[in-house]
This record gives sequence, structure tokens and C-alpha cells, in this order.
Amino acid sequence: MLFALVLMSLNGCGWRLRGAVDVEMAAPPAMQVRFQQASADLKRELNQKLASAGVDLNDSADLVLMIHSEKQGRRVLSVGSSGKVSEYDLQYELLFSLRNGGQQLISNERISQQRDYQFDDASVLAKGEEEKRLFEFMRRMAVQKLLRRLQSAVVNQAETANAN
Repeated sequence: MLFALVLMSLNGCGWRLRGAVDVEMAAPPAMQVRFQQASADLKRELNQKLASAGVDLNDSADLVLMIHSEKQGRRVLSVGSSGKVSEYDLQYELLFSLRNGGQQLISNERISQQRDYQFDDASVLAKGEEEKRLFEFMRRMAVQKLLRRLQSAVVNQAETANAN
């Protein structure tokens, strides 16, 4: 009963659990997205998020987002007493830039995500699936950060143009 009362009061004040946040972009009229080195999953995710934010993806637009690289890796974080890996650290990284015509708005900016997880060689298939899902989650979070950064750059450029 007390739990239900606390839950209703939190819900009533507007509090909610943190989840994936959809970023509403102050959409530029059109944007090119170019990929030098990126997975098909990143291309699909980024194009989908930009399109759903109302961005016109157009190959002749002056505003150009360049994804220079996407990297993911893992390293051993800890080893058990038997000498077997017991924990991994996963890293995900995007390198990108943004320019509008001849003006560089963002120059070679890096977005990084990092997660660690317990590894058990007795359940290799399950842990492989967990690693895959963690990389998917990190990619989604990196795309969200990228969209917020793009929005900030576009808004700042518009404010600067209006001030002049």
C-alpha cells in the first residue's frame, strides 16, 4: 500500500525513470550525412533519428555531417584466480565533424561510451549476446549525444547569424 502511494506521488509530480530520450532537433532545412567509416547499423540508426526529427536528408544541402569513424573494442578488466577473464570493459567511439558551406561548425569531435560486464566462460553464448546488446545500447546513446551536439551547433549558428 505504501509503495503504491509513493509510486503515485512520484508519478504525479512528473518524475519518471530515465530511459532513452528522443531528442527533438530544431531541424535545419536540409543536411547531408556522409560516412567515411561506419557500420550499417550506425548508418540506419542515425538516418532514422534525423528523419524522424524532421531533418531533410539531401545530398545537395550546405550543412554536412561527416562521420569519420566508428570504433568499438573491448579489453580485459579483471582476471579470476584461475587466470581466466572475469570482466571486460567495452568501448564505443564516434568521430565526426559538421560544416555549413565553408564554415566549420564542429571540428573532429569525439563521442565515447564505455561499459563493463562480468564474463563467465560457462555461458559463452549468453555473454556474447550480452556484449552485442551492450554495444547496441552504446551506439544508441552515442547517436543521442550526437543529435544533441548537432542541435546545439545549429542553434548557436542561427543565433550568431541573427545577432549580426
